[in-house]
Amino acid sequence: MIGIAFRFAPGAHPVPFHAPVDSEIEWPPSPWRLLRALAATAVRSRLHVEDASGALPAMLEALSLEPPHYTLPAAQLFPSAGAEGSGALLVLNRPSVMHVCWPHVSLRPDELRCLMQLAAELPGAWSASDWLSCEVVHEAPTRVDAVPMTAMGTGAVESGTPLQGRGERVIWRCPLPSHVWADTRGDDALSDAGGANLLQALIDEGGAWASRAVHGVAYAVRVEHSRASRKSRRPYRLFASRDRINAARYVISPPSRPRITDALDISEVFHQSILSRYDDRQEPAPLIITGHEPNVPGAVSRRGHQHVFVLPEDTDQDGLLDHVLIYAQEPFPEGVIAALARIRTLVTPDWWPGQKRRWRVALEDLWSVPARDAGASPMPEDILVGPARIFVSITPYLHPWHAKQGGAKFGPVEQIRKELRLRGLPEPVAITPLSAAHVAGQLVPAHKFRRLRYGKRQNIPGRWGSFWRLEFSEPVYGPIALGANCHFGMGLFAAEADGADRAYSEAEDAEMT
Repeated sequence: MIGIAFRFAPGAHPVPFHAPVDSEIEWPPSPWRLLRALAATAVRSRLHVEDASGALPAMLEALSLEPPHYTLPAAQLFPSAGAEGSGALLVLNRPSVMHVCWPHVSLRPDELRCLMQLAAELPGAWSASDWLSCEVVHEAPTRVDAVPMTAMGTGAVESGTPLQGRGERVIWRCPLPSHVWADTRGDDALSDAGGANLLQALIDEGGAWASRAVHGVAYAVRVEHSRASRKSRRPYRLFASRDRINAARYVISPPSRPRITDALDISEVFHQSILSRYDDRQEPAPLIITGHEPNVPGAVSRRGHQHVFVLPEDTDQDGLLDHVLIYAQEPFPEGVIAALARIRTLVTPDWWPGQKRRWRVALEDLWSVPARDAGASPMPEDILVGPARIFVSITPYLHPWHAKQGGAKFGPVEQIRKELRLRGLPEPVAITPLSAAHVAGQLVPAHKFRRLRYGKRQNIPGRWGSFWRLEFSEPVYGPIALGANCHFGMGLFAAEADGADRAYSEAEDAEMT
């Protein structure tokens, strides 16, 4: 077995290995596109000239002997426009890995050294060294997201296969070894050239060799990773049955993204937008939206934190908010899901101080965040949800109670422990104070954040705010938002990358409860 691990940093990146002359943007990149990237890297580093032993063409021929298997990260494509025309951005919400492995291929030592050199040089050759690294691996990942149907022994995706019945048939371009096509007759250019090999075909993308050296292979791909799934009539992804949905994630349009220090702004306005969906209805907004007891105007619910949390996210860690997570402990009623699906634009209300502000948003995902000890369930990767063993403050924690109760010390640490206990979370093994939030590589103190709501007068004991690191003995699911204004993005914690630089298998995810 031989494989390549492509490790991506979180954020929005150009689709890798796409050249301006390519007619189609590929994600995931097909086996043909991957070998073309290796060949192009060899040309740029002049390895094809310095390779006297012939290890480079021999290595490429070996990798063409079988279609590889893929383990794919949770990623999305967004259209973009540049100087060279329309394109796409690959958006990843956390450090992620794409594994491409050839289960039955082995390489000679010189071929292996050649592949390792190309893997190390590939990110730099494609101007991607800031967000991509590559390395050769010798162990297959435990999860497979895309597999050639010929390897499954059947032309259909069946229950019990490595894809567990959630596959979709797609055709990917794969290279053919040169002994299959190099002796093809009927083309003068091919007949006269002689000695054609796969390396030449990969370099000469538009030539006669390339047209003979590539063929289509049927793959079974998990639905959430297939191109066809992005053509669904529904504009968002649904990861659970509608009666179990308790999380909705929106993307904020890039031109209007606010700073993370303005997290309270977009959370307040988003909540107002949800409430406005009930203005023209006969029935009032439910408790899960208002936090107030029904039929009792202004009566705050005493049932705990059962109403929605509106939590902004900076998934690419550039200091600008790019997503908003709407979460509740209980499933959303169908009417709430319908209201959420209609939200497209957020506008500050008339009573908002300063100039009117607008944000364009789009619903991306609906899913069910697993309850504690409930086991794993299908869900997108999210920095607020985890699961993770360590969570770190990204907005100030405003402790809600006074520092003394009955003469006993009741500071932020004690209050955090109490809030976690009330939320049903396990006791953390460590609660460590932090001097500031880490935002786009800089330390941002609490006073830089807006911490008090415009929509109501507030007298909060911990109004100045503080930052903390929570460490649990085992991974837990978020989101974790504590303290005053926690339903509007304050006291928000994000999962720290504790081993998140690899692709998780389903078995590993199931253990993280």
